Amino acid sequence: MAPRRKRREDDRPALQRGLRRSIRHQAVDTTDDDERDAADARREPGRPPEILLRKLKLAEALERLEFQLRAHAARGPGEVLVVHGKGQHSPGGVPVLGPEVRRWCDAHPSLVDSWSEAPLRWGGSGAIVVRLRAQ
Repeated sequence: MAPRRKRREDDRPALQRGLRRSIRHQAVDTTDDDERDAADARREPGRPPEILLRKLKLAEALERLEFQLRAHAARGPGEVLVVHGKGQHSPGGVPVLGPEVRRWCDAHPSLVDSWSEAPLRWGGSGAIVVRLRAQ
């Protein structure tokens, strides 16, 4: 018989298998602007900021896309990399997000100047580069 786990000094029960939380679960963003600028400097030169939509439901993905594109456009014209994935795990293997994101961009010419498929090293057919208009 295995020995029982001892209680921690602060009398909290020891975590059991399956009850652990990830570090990110309760994480709070405490980075300041200088740290964010340093992280941006480490990004590949010429690579635009990213909006990650993979593994989201369609409604949630389009809501996040609009919110973040408007936030980026408020900073001025520029490019944003929208990563929507290739849809390989969709029912029937048919992509859902990619065509809808492209359709959404076409339907919002006041916000989106143009878009094109991302280069292979940035995601290829699983991402698009969106050029924004100034707001």
